[in-house]
Order: sequence, then C-alpha cells, then structure tokens
Amino acid sequence: MTDNRINTHPVLDVPKKETVSFYWNKSKLVGKKNEMISSALFANDIKIFGHHHKDGSAQGIFCANGQCAKCTVIANSIPVKACMTNVKENMVVESVEGLPKLPDVDENPHISNIEHTATDVLIIGGGPAGLSAAIQLEEHNINTILVDDKNELGEKLVLQTHKFFGSVEDSPVCAAWISVACWPGKLKTARILMFGRIVQHSMCLMTKK
Repeated sequence: MTDNRINTHPVLDVPKKETVSFYWNKSKLVGKKNEMISSALFANDIKIFGHHHKDGSAQGIFCANGQCAKCTVIANSIPVKACMTNVKENMVVESVEGLPKLPDVDENPHISNIEHTATDVLIIGGGPAGLSAAIQLEEHNINTILVDDKNELGEKLVLQTHKFFGSVEDSPVCAAWISVACWPGKLKTARILMFGRIVQHSMCLMTKK
C-alpha cells in the first residue's frame, strides 16, 4: 500500500503514535491513535468519503478545519465531520451515500435539567478573536462565558502547519498566540464551555473554570 503519511517535517515534530484498528465500509484498516478520521482514511489511500444526495458528486476533504460538511461520514452510527473527529479502536466508519440518516432509537432520550446562567458577556468562538476578547475581559474582571464547538481552543491557530505560523524564529507573536490557545489556564475566571465530543448519542458538555 502507498505510504501517504508525512514522516518528516521541516518545522513540526512527527511523533510516533500507537496504531488502532477501525472499519471503513466493513473493511478493516489501521490508523494512528487519536488522529482524525480523515487523516486515517487518507493514509489508507481513501479520499472519497461519500456522494452528494442531489447529483452524486464525490464528497471528501474541502476546508479541513470543521467549517463545512463535505467530509461527513457515519462513525458508530452518528454523522460526524471526518476532519474534526478522532478515530478510535474498533470504530465503525461508513461513507455517506446521499443524506445521512439518524440512528433508530427505542425510547425518548433522557434530557437532564437545563442550567440557566447569567453572565455579563457571552463569547461565541474560541479562536484568536474570542481568546483576545476573553483575555481583555479577564483583565477588567468582567464576568464572561466563552462557548466553542471544538475539542480544544485556538481554531485556526492550532491548525496552522506552514512555516509562517509554525516557526518561533519566523513568527514569535504567532508562537505566543499558540501557547495562549493551548493554555486555557490563563483564563482564570472566564467560564469555558466546549461542545466538541459526542458520547453515546448525546452531546457531552465540558466545563472549565
């Protein structure tokens, strides 16, 4: 099989990772632990993830940062974005042929009590602008909640791999920004809500204070 992985990089370290087995349309494949489904598929020379429901055109990677839905696949019966979802051991991944279908349920899902919270400022998005606003509000002791739909803060900052953003020598400002994005502890009083993981057909809410 063709080796489609990047084994060396001029800026980034390429760490060795454990392998996991997963299934793609009933075929058993091997990926790297906690890499995105899209990366595991590309490494196995699979670049078409399904076909559009209107014209049958091939669907796959487009934005590669969770903004569109062209890379949608069915992972363990749930429609997910392949570029934003980690591959897991024995995960069953299927292509989306037409419109994805929701899984059948035997009973109404349990919905816990909904928390009502008052805040002075609500920030939607944990990218550079949202983090900047949160830091400034923190300095002025303003009650703030920051909401994001990903697994980690930073948005575009943690997705950059080319030299301008990835090199401390070339861009110390961006390197500092990445350290902020990867260190939510800098925001000591702002409440951070991240809706980025699907567990047992329900959305898991992660809260940090």
